[in-house]
Amino acid sequence: MDSKIYQLKKQWGPQITTYPLIKYNIRGNRYQVDFLVDQRKCDLFSLLAIALDTFERAKESSDFVIKDIKTFKDQGIMTITLQFEEAKGNPKNKLKSQGTIYISGEMTSERPNFKFIFEKSEEFSQVDLKAIANVYEEAIRPQNYRQVSQFKNNENQFAQQGNFSQNEDAVSSQEMDEKEMQEKRQEAYKKLEELGVVIFMPQEHTDMALDWNYLAGYEHQKRDIEDTVLLALRHPEIFDNITKGTRMKQEPNRPKAVLFEGPPGTGKTTSAKIIAQQVEIPLIYMPLESIMSKYYGESEKRFADIWDSCKVIGRSIIFIDEIDAIASSRNESMHEGSKRILSTLLRKIDSFESSSDVLLIAATNRKQDLDSAMLSRIDLSVKFQIPDKNSRKAIFQRYAKQLSDQELEKLADLSNNMSGRNISDICKDAERRWASKIIRKETDQELPNLEQYIDTLKNRKSQNLA
Repeated sequence: MDSKIYQLKKQWGPQITTYPLIKYNIRGNRYQVDFLVDQRKCDLFSLLAIALDTFERAKESSDFVIKDIKTFKDQGIMTITLQFEEAKGNPKNKLKSQGTIYISGEMTSERPNFKFIFEKSEEFSQVDLKAIANVYEEAIRPQNYRQVSQFKNNENQFAQQGNFSQNEDAVSSQEMDEKEMQEKRQEAYKKLEELGVVIFMPQEHTDMALDWNYLAGYEHQKRDIEDTVLLALRHPEIFDNITKGTRMKQEPNRPKAVLFEGPPGTGKTTSAKIIAQQVEIPLIYMPLESIMSKYYGESEKRFADIWDSCKVIGRSIIFIDEIDAIASSRNESMHEGSKRILSTLLRKIDSFESSSDVLLIAATNRKQDLDSAMLSRIDLSVKFQIPDKNSRKAIFQRYAKQLSDQELEKLADLSNNMSGRNISDICKDAERRWASKIIRKETDQELPNLEQYIDTLKNRKSQNLA
């Protein structure tokens, strides 16, 4: 049995550690294999159909024969019972093995599982292993909400089906559901564009290789984001499995709202883009002007429409810069429209209307002005400060790699109290000025030297641009 399970795990490689644990036990001639399933992500009716379809297809290429099929449903547990006959050995001396396979899945348990029980005189075969693998692979494959809810909304479907010879129809229906959901996503993207939001699609910018190397310094902040946000988005099953074992009621423990605080130009927006790029999900940037309206009730409606469209898209990040403009402390001087927008925002974040697929990242340089109710809903607050000397040196190295270590040290000393954006702007300005010198034939040196960067730095400082 160990070797069979090992073969199964080898199909997925190291990522198997992020998937639900496959458990098994043996009692005499009874082999049991089971694993937890997330009923938000998979349709148990489809899993049962896939299991049966695997055994039925085995008839075409092996000596596995199904003698009888029975199905029944009781208290949210759906079960198929297969009476089978299987021939083993060489063609001249085949031994026939008979037995029963029970395949069941739970619908309503807080810890739902899918279970195979094999009662046979021989150890379970490659056909059995293939059935387990096919069901397990389908159970961990991301699904859309409509697929998952299809069976739950019609509990009599299982009993009426009787047998699963119509599996082709179920697959066809699933394909139609996927097509319909894809159309809804396209409509949601179109609506977001009409509402004036900016959609950053990471897969379209893979040549940019946007990763943490793009943001020099801030090692502590990067680690916080990795531990709390990135890993939760990459491996939600691990986080969910922990809460299943620790909570009386199953609920997600993934962050729903994250706050980036700090002065302008310190990497808040860049970090949001990096998260989206690393997890390969869309980043929905919501400019405040896209939701503000002079008409009564229109602003909060726009805000709600943007949020609801993101829920249709699925896994996504909503990024709101200068969140203090719409989520400041409520008092008598606060505009009535701003109060309604804040109320809508809090309701969307809160558990009544929240979605674990949508992550809000808000940025501000005035955390002290935020409403207390808003702060109470923040799962993680990451503070981005003005970079220290080592970080400034690393940023200069990123934008002026031709300079020596001593020259970078000098620039780091001269740029005290400057943000990462200030340093980036200095380097870009220096490059433009150097290009003009080459065009005017004032220099034959290809790349800017230290003096050019120092002159540009001092010039921007004198103009209060750095």
